[in-house]
Amino acid sequence: MTRSVHRVTLDRRRFLRLGSLGAGAVGLGALGFGAVGCSSDVSAGPSANDLDYILPTDPEIAQAEAARAASGTTASFALAASVGGVDLGGRVVNTWTYGGAAVAPELRLRKGDRVRASVSNGLPAETTLHWHGIRIRNDMDGAAPVTQSAIAPNGGVFEYDFIAPDPGTYWYHSHSGLQADRGLFGAMIVEDPDDRSGADADAVLVLDDWVDGMGTSPDAVMMALNPAISGGHGGHGGGTAPAVHSDTEMGVAQELVSRGHGDSVVLGGMTQHIAYPMHLINGRPPNDPSVIEAPLGERLRLRIINAAAETPYRFAVAGHELTVVAVDGYDVQPVTADTVIVGMAQRVDALVTVRSGVWPVVAKVEGREGYASTILRTPDALPIANPDVGGNIPELSGRLVQESDLRPVEAVRLAERRPDRDYRIELIQAGDRYVWGMAGADAGKLVMKQGERVRITMANSSSMWHPMHTHGHTFAVPEYGGLRRDTVIVLPGSELAIEFDADNPGEWMFHCHNAYHFEAGMTANLRYIR
Repeated sequence: MTRSVHRVTLDRRRFLRLGSLGAGAVGLGALGFGAVGCSSDVSAGPSANDLDYILPTDPEIAQAEAARAASGTTASFALAASVGGVDLGGRVVNTWTYGGAAVAPELRLRKGDRVRASVSNGLPAETTLHWHGIRIRNDMDGAAPVTQSAIAPNGGVFEYDFIAPDPGTYWYHSHSGLQADRGLFGAMIVEDPDDRSGADADAVLVLDDWVDGMGTSPDAVMMALNPAISGGHGGHGGGTAPAVHSDTEMGVAQELVSRGHGDSVVLGGMTQHIAYPMHLINGRPPNDPSVIEAPLGERLRLRIINAAAETPYRFAVAGHELTVVAVDGYDVQPVTADTVIVGMAQRVDALVTVRSGVWPVVAKVEGREGYASTILRTPDALPIANPDVGGNIPELSGRLVQESDLRPVEAVRLAERRPDRDYRIELIQAGDRYVWGMAGADAGKLVMKQGERVRITMANSSSMWHPMHTHGHTFAVPEYGGLRRDTVIVLPGSELAIEFDADNPGEWMFHCHNAYHFEAGMTANLRYIR
């Protein structure tokens, strides 16, 4: 087992049933949302009301859990969501956290361990906790109101209890409203007792964009983007602030969303709508970093997690090349690069061989100004007076490896098989309004039976890229040689298909992991039927 270089703290995310885009927004029917029918045999079968759905409370959920290989060890954790002040490099902001820091505690366990996590809610609003990327039992997925009732405010408690069957880099976050754009997110590392990466140690790097307490709040930003959605939270609850905001809050929010959209050739154009005032690594800004220390020559595995709400990052380490060995918890054939792009909710594991000295580690905002940074240093290096060396290092313009360049190792490759169900959905924006969604005949009826192979083709007709995420399943991307991911980038004006085996019954979310796109309607459900 590799040694963990440092323990860090973190937190982030939520749920929308297909049926509304929020108060005052264009209805789903007018946009083509939720139209009944699909391109499998279900479209010719019974209506949606006649289908026999497998619910989170049904026995099939426990049966699937019992079939998972368990280590026999229990990893127990306690997380308390609360309101309080957090110091961000000398500026104290009032926000919501697990544990009092801008990033929640790192949870570490081993493959097959049983997780028992007690989550208490000291917030003034309902909350839930989602375990992102884990092939989890459906009733523990944290997607209220479908998989559980939300945890009540001011003292409610929920006990999450599940097996973590797969090793890798994962994370957890609130799945209520825009709470994850506060401090409600953290890293979850499932160690592999048979790890063959060659790493001597690992270091977790959680990247985040920060706005809460910087003169405004995530809810005020949402109101600035689309006043009709403010307070409604797309139907999945968890409002983090009153629907009425002060003139000062709204003024700051309006200014942040009026600075242009950013632009990236790699991401196909527009990158984001919000000019975040601060970017963090492990909950710390560049002027007050959480330093990584490692000895000369050590093979260090960087576990990079993009927990940001709306920001893609281009990541690099000065003076070092990266060897990408895994994405979203699944091993890839090693590829050497100088820099990688990490979309929201994605994870990239990369090896570096540590060189003597002090080296900036930079996550630059892709497509516009802004960066997060920290320092990698060897014990023999002299201290530096100013750890913030800026966001420009040569490696950022060096060899870029994109997810389309990666291929899975044979051990994690999904066996080739003809799909039993072949769906097609369109990723859309409602004109020039900040309303996003999934359209087409299949969008409202993504159903499947246990044991089937499911294929979903996503056609992005919008002007922006979308990091699309499936709950409860890690899919393969045929166009990328079967690359395994749970969150994949779909570029504007392009089509991309994913395939997965229906081996985890229940009702699951399928959505864009741009938090504000999700809040504004880009989500659907994957539902198992008998």
